[in-house]
Amino acid sequence: MWYFHVFVDKMKMKWYILVLLCLVEVGVSLSQNCRGEKPRLRDCDNVCDKDGNCKIRAALMLPKNTTYDACLSVVGAVLDLAMQDPVIKNAFPPWLSVEWMKYDVTDCDAAYAVISAIDAY
Repeated sequence: MWYFHVFVDKMKMKWYILVLLCLVEVGVSLSQNCRGEKPRLRDCDNVCDKDGNCKIRAALMLPKNTTYDACLSVVGAVLDLAMQDPVIKNAFPPWLSVEWMKYDVTDCDAAYAVISAIDAY
């Protein structure tokens, strides 16, 4: 008789695992992957133009959601203000400029962070 209880317990456990896996799969399929927002395609550019002026492009990838302390609007404003400071401006040669590209990653799944960084390049 105890064999029957062990068999039933194993069957229950298999159903629990199956339901758990289905729930995990649904959660993964509903998560965002950052690529559905807008295309980030750009032509390949040279770092320096014919006149010798060079531009460094850097990406700032933060959530736009203001419930985060470090959100895109706050950090972007501080970064823009810092880049206008004479000390920072003098740290770079006059032929070099820095361009910050800002991306909202509020709904991105953590697994796609590397893909978003590559897309920003």
